[in-house]
Amino acid sequence: MQISIVDAFTRTPGLGNRAGVVLDSGGLDTPAMQRIAAATAASETAFVLSRPGDKAVRLRYFTPTREIDFCGHATVASFHLLSERGLLGRAGHFQLDCGAGTYDVELEPLEAGHSRVWIVTPQPPWRESPLPIEVVMSLLGGTVDMVDRSLPVLAGGHRIFVPLLRREDVWALAPRFEALVRAGQPHGIEGVFVFCRETKDASSVTHARNFVPGFGVAEDPVTGSAHGPLAEYLVNHGVLKLPEAGGLVRVRAEQGDAIGKPGRLELEVKGRPGALERARVGGAAVTVIEGSLRI
Repeated sequence: MQISIVDAFTRTPGLGNRAGVVLDSGGLDTPAMQRIAAATAASETAFVLSRPGDKAVRLRYFTPTREIDFCGHATVASFHLLSERGLLGRAGHFQLDCGAGTYDVELEPLEAGHSRVWIVTPQPPWRESPLPIEVVMSLLGGTVDMVDRSLPVLAGGHRIFVPLLRREDVWALAPRFEALVRAGQPHGIEGVFVFCRETKDASSVTHARNFVPGFGVAEDPVTGSAHGPLAEYLVNHGVLKLPEAGGLVRVRAEQGDAIGKPGRLELEVKGRPGALERARVGGAAVTVIEGSLRI
């Protein structure tokens, strides 16, 4: 089986978030895809099920232990590879078909033959955290004194979003992963996304870590699927300001530095105050390894 290893949300091999990509998935059943993902051992492996040249690209995503509906960095990796191989253009608008639904994807040309992949991400409804913040911080190996009380702790989809005050507190967390899984699963919670507004780069708006033990991923280096909702959250709670007459706001976010895998994401929100139209996540990628996997 031909497989590619692609690092997403970076242009430097070895940084960002690594994904496996199988371009020719015809004939593979679900157990075979799961075995390939386990052997690849990236946080996610994407399987391309559409025909070359199709405007709609159909993907399935697997962690080493289970299938998931959507993965941001594996989508960036897949569209990067399709474009690099000449199966898609360097620029243009496409559709992603996946377990979570159908979403718009744009390839934006960059210098030296590269492209940035922009993804409209799933936006699950927000709700109050089903776990008290004292419990969440204890499970993360932190304390409630670390929490930024000017912003709410909310759940979106299978994640709890927790704002912290300082970058050093984000880095200091040492979750009890099995306990986190046991506490979250009765409420549909598979992980916790923590972020702060104290950043490493002056051009960034947030610095984050993402723990997803319920999906078999202790810590995901750079998470596209969480940053789309985060962009919406930042607008909803006044951190980012949309033009009164409507328009765009674009900012940069950072993740992965705490585990030596720094990646950078572009966030875009379109709309006007009180009427968001869409949130997108953008990122570049680099192909690291091309080879054969014996299955």
